[in-house]
Amino acid sequence: MTRRPASRDREGAVGVSRSLAVAALVAVAALVDALMDHLTEHEAFLRAIFDVPDDDTPRLVYADFLDEHGDPGRAELIRVQCRLAALRRRSELVDEGELRRRERELLAELHPELELIHWTPEERARIGFDRGFLTEPAAVICPGELGDLAAVREKIVRSRPHWFRVKRMSVLPGWFLHPEHVEVLFGLAALQRAEEWDLGGHVEEVVGGPLTADAGAYALIDLNHQPVITGAGVAALTGHRGARRITSLTLTYNNLDNDAARALARSPYLLSLRRLEFRDGNEIGGRVWQELVERFGEDVVG
Repeated sequence: MTRRPASRDREGAVGVSRSLAVAALVAVAALVDALMDHLTEHEAFLRAIFDVPDDDTPRLVYADFLDEHGDPGRAELIRVQCRLAALRRRSELVDEGELRRRERELLAELHPELELIHWTPEERARIGFDRGFLTEPAAVICPGELGDLAAVREKIVRSRPHWFRVKRMSVLPGWFLHPEHVEVLFGLAALQRAEEWDLGGHVEEVVGGPLTADAGAYALIDLNHQPVITGAGVAALTGHRGARRITSLTLTYNNLDNDAARALARSPYLLSLRRLEFRDGNEIGGRVWQELVERFGEDVVG
């Protein structure tokens, strides 16, 4: 009996392994492409909805799309709230009890986390649901989620679709916005309407002294700054053409220096800026401050 050389057997095994690996990579790539195409469909619907926010038709078309793609709960919430809104607009004398009951059931099923939040009256007035979508006024960004673009897009269309309507954006305390994060934010379809960028650092009062005997108050209060953006992040922001849509920019309490201020003053893209908050909590020289004022005007810079 003639035996094949062992080296030839090994080469055959390696060839099979490589073929399997290539096939696996092709399959993964196909799944990624399908996911991205599906996300693009969601994003197109959501842009259309908030292009004409007073029109129920795009919302109801999206509800059909959600039904067809395995999300009947969200689809029903949109329909129920659109029906309730239509009844209010027409002032129809119809018993809304059944619709209201179903609305509460759907909200409890789809958004149980809302019941765990102790809302202030002001927050209750600002935050609610309008025809299927949360009416929260701002998008609060967690930079730690921005590393995987497909994952963050998926999270937005599933649980934060209202971001497609917000005009204001801020950063979650305890996180830094780095240059790579800035690039992702400008590229997200959900934030194309965000023109007010609140990137101010967070300020926390820290007790630094004993109680006084007479007033019963602390003798010394320290302010602890928690920056949210680096100088490199500011440079990335000011150098991105997406900055053309920013009308309001807050950068206070980030321990930024003259280099960040110069990047702002010399940006070719901050053409729509009508308000810049920068002075407090940053280290900036008088001459560079004057450069900012000359570029944007005294009524803009603060």
